Amino acid sequence: MRRSIRAILAACAAALMLTVPSAASADETDNFTCRARLSSDSLAILDSWVNARIQGALERANRRGSGRADEAALVRELQKAVGGSVPHPYTLIPHTRFERWIDRQSNIDRCRLSFAETIYGARPYNQPWLYPFLGRTVLVADSLLLSGRVVGADKINHFLREGLSNWRAVNGRGETIAVVLGRELDPALRGWNWTEYGIKGMSLTGVLSYADVAAGYSGFRFWEDLLQLRRERSLVAYDTALGQFVQVRDFTFADYVNDAWDEGINYSVFHPTIGREVAAALQARGMTMPVRDCRPLADLPDARLYLNPACLPPR
Repeated sequence: MRRSIRAILAACAAALMLTVPSAASADETDNFTCRARLSSDSLAILDSWVNARIQGALERANRRGSGRADEAALVRELQKAVGGSVPHPYTLIPHTRFERWIDRQSNIDRCRLSFAETIYGARPYNQPWLYPFLGRTVLVADSLLLSGRVVGADKINHFLREGLSNWRAVNGRGETIAVVLGRELDPALRGWNWTEYGIKGMSLTGVLSYADVAAGYSGFRFWEDLLQLRRERSLVAYDTALGQFVQVRDFTFADYVNDAWDEGINYSVFHPTIGREVAAALQARGMTMPVRDCRPLADLPDARLYLNPACLPPR
């Protein structure tokens, strides 16, 4: 059974990455090596993209509504404008338009490493055709400074894409966010499952990223604020005097990003083989995992849903 799963994943890995630029399909990040290489915060640039898309969605929803409050149309427009994804023409794996846009911006300060420079570079895991021999495929995303935090560019995908998926599960299927994220971190859902233990993490890369889940949790909160009117933190409201939807406060990532998104603090767990290689790389560079005490993160809302258990006090 394990051989058959590995064969399927190997074929998938080849199809997934042989034809895709590494920046577009990166799935892990090195926030250890990158910490000293970033100096300019990207908050204002990224905030402006989101606010512009919210404004565009409101204009389209208001035109369609013709003076009537059509909240369903508003929700559709906001999901499409802000959370829209584009499938790769060969792999069909979705990547948010925002992530693609970020990758094209020359004015965003980013840490982009050669694979050999990263903590994963002990062996050529970035060569997908070697998956059947090495047991994993690892591509590495750029890292950015976002509201003072070091985060991988892949976290934008998790914030928007997984965040929206989480919101739909809660508001469409009636699940709780605890159930949704519990499934994401369920060790039984390995192999071909679309979870962190499955092909989003451990089964394909050998890395289970709690920071990915943390970004998805923050994204869930964002989509609640954006898509649900008449909440205290709603970003959008219906102005009866104007007969239009309006944005009542500006979006900023500063309201959502926190140190739990940083894999240097809310650190990942690894398959034993790659774990030993990462530990050796960190030791050779005089670095520790985590880079500082992660236990204060336990005070974050719903922290038990997305923190590395080592960062949590005993129950």
